Order: sequence, then C-alpha cells, then structure tokens
Amino acid sequence: MSKRDYYDILGVARSADEKEIKSAYRKLAIKYHPDKNPGDHEAEEKFKEAAEAYDILSNPQKRQRYDQFGHAGNSASGGFGGGGGMNMDDIFSQFGDIFGGGHPFESFFGGGGGGQRGGRRVARGSNLRIKVKLTLEEIAKGV
Repeated sequence: MSKRDYYDILGVARSADEKEIKSAYRKLAIKYHPDKNPGDHEAEEKFKEAAEAYDILSNPQKRQRYDQFGHAGNSASGGFGGGGGMNMDDIFSQFGDIFGGGHPFESFFGGGGGGQRGGRRVARGSNLRIKVKLTLEEIAKGV
C-alpha cells in the first residue's frame, strides 16, 4: 500500500503556509480523534495519517525533503508503519504547539486550568533511577 500525498491528506495546497497547515491538521485531529470516535479503526487510521502529514509538513527541513524526494526523503525518520517511526505519544506531544501547550486535550474537553494561573507549566519527564556504585573517595572528590 503506497502512502497518500501529505498535502492531500491535510487538504492544503503545496504552497500552504505554516498557519494553513496547522489549521487543517487541527480540524482533522478534532474530527478523527480516537476519544470522539471510540472503536472506529478507520477514524484512528485517519488521525494517525493526519498526524504523520503534520509532522512532516510542519517541520521546514522535513517538508523540504518531502517536497524534493517524496516519502523517500523522510524514510530514515520513518512513519507509523515500520521501524523507528512515530507512535501515539509522539502524536499527542505535537498538540502542545497546536492547542497552546498544557495537556493535549484540555482545549477539547475544558479540563485543567486549576492552579496554573499566572505561571508557566513546566513539562516534566519520567523519573529515572540508576544504581551506581561509588567509593567514598569518588563521592568526596566528585566523579
């Protein structure tokens, strides 16, 4: 199965600017979001397809490679299919710049907002725990 043209997926012209691409993606993301279409695998696939198209077309370097070489131009970064491509977490992480930061779907469902007035929300990563064996001398000297 060959991939559809990213511009066709988003319904924008090849000359579309960043604002038009973002707007088109937002409309599709809202329409096909899995929470709005539970159990609809076709909608989920369209959601993923739109997110992949936005990932490429919203990045100037990826878009330039895509315009020049087509899907092969970004094959090293993969798609949703085989090795090392995007996953659902990657898709959701893109919503920060589209919907204004915060939790990806606060703008959809009106959630969040409490306790964040006047401050900027800091994104936190996962906690990591690593066991490292050090001697007292290494600790004292700083390794």
